Parts: sequence; C-alpha cells; structure tokens
Amino acid sequence: MALTVEQLGRTNVTGNRLTVALKITPDSSWPTAGEDLDLTAYVSNIETVLVESDIGGYVYAYDRSAKKLLAYEAGADGAALDAVDGANLSAQAVYLTVTGGRA
Repeated sequence: MALTVEQLGRTNVTGNRLTVALKITPDSSWPTAGEDLDLTAYVSNIETVLVESDIGGYVYAYDRSAKKLLAYEAGADGAALDAVDGANLSAQAVYLTVTGGRA
C-alpha cells in the first residue's frame, strides 16, 4: 500500500549538513517486505536515520539499500522479532530524523 509522510518543520542546515524530521503514518495493510520510503527525496548522501515509534509493540527500521521502512513485532514462535505481515498499523506513528549532506 503506501505511507503518509509529513515533514515536521523546516529542513535544518548546519554547515554542509541537512537534517529533516518526518512523521510517517502507515496504512491499513503492512507488507512483509516493508513499505517503500526513499529518504533521498529529503536529504542527499544519507549519513544517519534515527527511528522512533509510538508505544504499540512494534519496532521499525530503515533499510538504506532497499529504501524501505521495515516493521517487526515480538515473535510468537520464540524469535526475538518477526516481520509484520498484513497488520493494520494505521494507528501507529513513526518518527524519523534524517541527516545527510547536500547533493
């Protein structure tokens, strides 16, 4: 499906580095392979991506090479984390802080 991406405030500029804060809202059906999210639309030459999420039992991570936001939950099968598949995460909010250089 798709993510709703909202930029929070302005892009911060410090020297040759840019920092952008984003609020991500998932839709009602999360795919196992994660949702497409190309952060180079906000910051070129990504250096760091910090991920914070609402309390709700899910852990999120950003895969730079695949340009995807991934979601995990506690594994019922004894695994530490299992990939989320088909869950309705629309009530969740994920906050990203992206820092990188200019193009």
